[in-house]
Amino acid sequence: MTFNLRPEIEAKLVSIATAHGLSADEYLEALVERESLVGTQASADEPSSGMVIEESGLRVYRTGKPVPAHLLDDAMRRTRDDRLLHLIGNLR
Repeated sequence: MTFNLRPEIEAKLVSIATAHGLSADEYLEALVERESLVGTQASADEPSSGMVIEESGLRVYRTGKPVPAHLLDDAMRRTRDDRLLHLIGNLR
């Protein structure tokens, strides 16, 4: 499949993918998979993947693959930054 993107959109896509340690193709594939699986729950016949609700009631994203450490680090950093901004406000 081929996409015809404006140069600025393509550059942004490559930049975001690189920040996640992925190629643009890998990033798009993960994005489409995530978006298409949100809110679905695997049936008993299918292997568990995508968003599932565990017995505890927590919603969990299952891919069967380990999560790269840099993604967890980025998520924690963003969470801490958001919390700090909420607590002390935007001082800039």
